[in-house]
Amino acid sequence: MTEQKPDASGAAENSGEFAIPDASAGFKLAEASAWFLLEKKAEDISILDLRGASDVCDFFVIADGNSDVQVKALARHLRDNLMERGHRPLNVEGLSEGRWVLLDFFDVIIHVFQGETRRYYQLERLWNDARRLDLDADWFRDPEVAGRHPGLDFIFAPGAEKQGS
Repeated sequence: MTEQKPDASGAAENSGEFAIPDASAGFKLAEASAWFLLEKKAEDISILDLRGASDVCDFFVIADGNSDVQVKALARHLRDNLMERGHRPLNVEGLSEGRWVLLDFFDVIIHVFQGETRRYYQLERLWNDARRLDLDADWFRDPEVAGRHPGLDFIFAPGAEKQGS
């Protein structure tokens, strides 16, 4: 599996024409989605950059919840926050079951799994040529990230102390 690690400037190493993070609308939506998932304590959040590898979408966001209740709550929280910002999903699947919820925002498809279901389907393995960025609360402390999302407040990252404290 190819895992993208950002260098000191925040840019991921990349042998192709695309690099993440970037200022594209799709990446910004994927990054904001990761933040909303973190707000509800999602785990193991990854962004897969599928540009040039898929005609379906540009990015996957993949995250884990610990139970069907949490997976449903994560998906609803994400959907509601993105809708408040003008992003309407084309499709939402799996919300009633809570093992795997798929939210399709055209350029970005978000997969919220229970861990066991994620391990079974292994999307990262299926897309192992994709550039990958793993995100956690520390990612959102970077001023460059805040600059890409002026409407979001990353001062209180989940599980972290206020910046400057």
